[in-house]
Amino acid sequence: MLAAIWLILGIALPVSAAEAPLSPPQQALVRVVFDPDASSVKQTAREELVAFAEDFQRRSGRLELRAYAGPPHDTSSNARRLALKRALSVRRVLVSNGVKAERIHVRALGGTSDSGPQDRVDVKLFGG
Repeated sequence: MLAAIWLILGIALPVSAAEAPLSPPQQALVRVVFDPDASSVKQTAREELVAFAEDFQRRSGRLELRAYAGPPHDTSSNARRLALKRALSVRRVLVSNGVKAERIHVRALGGTSDSGPQDRVDVKLFGG
Protein backbone atom coordinates (compact mmCIF):
# COMPACT_ATOMS: atom_id res chain seq x y z
CA MET A 1 0.00 0.00 0.00
CA LEU A 2 2.79 2.41 0.94
CA ALA A 3 4.61 1.66 -2.33
CA ALA A 4 1.44 2.50 -4.28
CA ILE A 5 1.13 5.83 -2.45
CA TRP A 6 4.78 6.62 -3.14
CA LEU A 7 4.22 5.81 -6.81
CA ILE A 8 1.17 8.07 -7.03
CA LEU A 9 3.07 10.93 -5.40
CA GLY A 10 6.07 10.37 -7.69
CA ILE A 11 8.45 9.69 -4.82
CA ALA A 12 11.31 7.28 -5.48
CA LEU A 13 11.24 4.14 -3.39
CA PRO A 14 14.26 3.52 -1.16
CA VAL A 15 16.58 0.87 -2.57
CA SER A 16 18.54 -1.49 -0.36
CA ALA A 17 22.23 -2.11 -1.04
CA ALA A 18 21.45 -5.60 -2.36
CA GLU A 19 18.96 -4.17 -4.90
CA ALA A 20 21.02 -1.15 -5.98
CA PRO A 21 22.57 -1.38 -9.45
CA LEU A 22 26.16 -2.54 -9.35
CA SER A 23 28.93 -0.35 -10.71
CA PRO A 24 31.09 -1.60 -13.59
CA PRO A 25 34.24 -3.48 -12.58
CA GLN A 26 37.54 -1.63 -12.34
CA GLN A 27 40.18 -2.28 -14.97
CA ALA A 28 42.44 -5.27 -14.30
CA LEU A 29 45.83 -6.17 -15.77
CA VAL A 30 44.56 -9.74 -16.09
CA ARG A 31 41.09 -11.08 -15.29
CA VAL A 32 40.83 -14.82 -14.63
CA VAL A 33 37.28 -16.14 -14.81
CA PHE A 34 36.37 -19.41 -13.06
CA ASP A 35 33.52 -21.85 -13.40
CA PRO A 36 31.08 -21.68 -10.46
CA ASP A 37 32.43 -23.59 -7.44
CA ALA A 38 35.78 -24.21 -9.22
CA SER A 39 39.19 -23.02 -8.08
CA SER A 40 41.51 -24.42 -10.74
CA VAL A 41 42.84 -22.10 -13.44
CA LYS A 42 41.69 -23.02 -16.97
CA GLN A 43 44.35 -23.63 -19.63
CA THR A 44 43.63 -20.45 -21.61
CA ALA A 45 43.83 -18.34 -18.43
CA ARG A 46 47.02 -20.16 -17.42
CA GLU A 47 48.64 -19.22 -20.73
CA GLU A 48 47.64 -15.58 -20.24
CA LEU A 49 49.05 -15.61 -16.69
CA VAL A 50 52.33 -17.19 -17.86
CA ALA A 51 52.80 -14.46 -20.49
CA PHE A 52 51.93 -11.79 -17.93
CA ALA A 53 54.35 -13.25 -15.35
CA GLU A 54 57.21 -13.34 -17.83
CA ASP A 55 56.65 -9.66 -18.61
CA PHE A 56 55.96 -8.53 -15.04
CA GLN A 57 59.08 -10.09 -13.48
CA ARG A 58 61.14 -7.55 -15.44
CA ARG A 59 59.15 -4.64 -13.96
CA SER A 60 59.02 -3.05 -10.53
CA GLY A 61 56.00 -2.88 -8.29
CA ARG A 62 53.68 -5.26 -6.52
CA LEU A 63 50.51 -7.07 -7.51
CA GLU A 64 47.18 -7.40 -5.78
CA LEU A 65 44.98 -10.40 -6.48
CA ARG A 66 41.33 -9.47 -5.80
CA ALA A 67 39.38 -12.73 -5.68
CA TYR A 68 35.59 -13.02 -5.88
CA ALA A 69 33.19 -15.94 -5.46
CA GLY A 70 29.43 -15.97 -5.24
CA PRO A 71 26.62 -13.51 -5.74
CA PRO A 72 26.97 -9.77 -5.08
CA HIS A 73 27.67 -8.78 -1.47
CA ASP A 74 28.06 -12.41 -0.29
CA THR A 75 30.60 -12.26 2.55
CA SER A 76 29.86 -15.73 3.87
CA SER A 77 32.70 -17.96 4.99
CA ASN A 78 32.15 -20.32 2.03
CA ALA A 79 32.35 -17.50 -0.52
CA ARG A 80 35.52 -16.09 1.03
CA ARG A 81 37.14 -19.55 1.24
CA LEU A 82 36.44 -20.25 -2.43
CA ALA A 83 37.74 -16.80 -3.34
CA LEU A 84 40.93 -17.51 -1.39
CA LYS A 85 41.42 -20.87 -3.15
CA ARG A 86 41.10 -19.08 -6.50
CA ALA A 87 43.56 -16.35 -5.54
CA LEU A 88 46.08 -18.92 -4.35
CA SER A 89 45.71 -20.85 -7.64
CA VAL A 90 46.47 -17.68 -9.61
CA ARG A 91 49.33 -16.83 -7.25
CA ARG A 92 50.80 -20.32 -7.72
CA VAL A 93 50.89 -19.85 -11.52
CA LEU A 94 52.52 -16.42 -11.21
CA VAL A 95 55.15 -17.61 -8.71
CA SER A 96 55.97 -20.73 -10.70
CA ASN A 97 56.64 -18.45 -13.68
CA GLY A 98 59.07 -16.07 -12.03
CA VAL A 99 57.10 -13.50 -10.01
CA LYS A 100 58.42 -13.39 -6.44
CA ALA A 101 55.79 -14.31 -3.84
CA GLU A 102 56.70 -11.22 -1.77
CA ARG A 103 55.42 -9.06 -4.64
CA ILE A 104 51.90 -10.52 -4.52
CA HIS A 105 49.19 -9.39 -2.10
CA VAL A 106 46.07 -11.61 -1.91
CA ARG A 107 42.54 -10.37 -1.05
CA ALA A 108 39.71 -12.89 -0.81
CA LEU A 109 36.58 -10.74 -0.98
CA GLY A 110 33.73 -13.22 -1.36
CA GLY A 111 30.83 -11.96 -3.50
CA THR A 112 31.34 -9.20 -6.03
CA SER A 113 30.57 -5.57 -5.38
CA ASP A 114 30.40 -4.63 -9.07
CA SER A 115 28.79 -5.88 -12.27
CA GLY A 116 31.79 -7.94 -13.38
CA PRO A 117 31.84 -11.74 -13.48
CA GLN A 118 30.93 -13.22 -10.08
CA ASP A 119 33.59 -15.93 -10.19
CA ARG A 120 36.90 -14.25 -10.95
CA VAL A 121 40.32 -13.07 -9.81
CA ASP A 122 41.48 -9.62 -10.92
CA VAL A 123 45.23 -9.06 -11.10
CA LYS A 124 45.95 -5.39 -10.40
CA LEU A 125 48.86 -3.22 -9.40
CA PHE A 126 48.99 -3.06 -5.61
CA GLY A 127 47.58 0.23 -4.44
CA GLY A 128 46.14 0.97 -7.88
